Amino acid sequence: MNPHSAIDARSLEMDRLIARRLREDPAVLDKARSVLAKWTASCDDSVRPVLAEWRAILDGPLSGVLATLEGEDERSVRLRQSSPFCGILTPAERTAILMSHAHDQRAA
Repeated sequence: MNPHSAIDARSLEMDRLIARRLREDPAVLDKARSVLAKWTASCDDSVRPVLAEWRAILDGPLSGVLATLEGEDERSVRLRQSSPFCGILTPAERTAILMSHAHDQRAA
């Protein structure tokens, strides 16, 4: 597995867990919107297009948010690199996922 594929697989697993959490508690979306607002207020102009893309997703239907979080298409993979859903998983959840993918990272 190449290094980017290993990182993408790990990020996908995290986002799928976030999607499950979002289904259980829609308030998770408010947390992502808050993060996005903070980033937008202080970001470089070069980052604004991807943040605007996330804004459109977060302002759209829940099904679109979930499709992005769980998607394996090129757009979802790209957006996952700047996901405003940071801080949703607990440190223990993140560590468990990181550890489960540690071998993939070393093999890459």
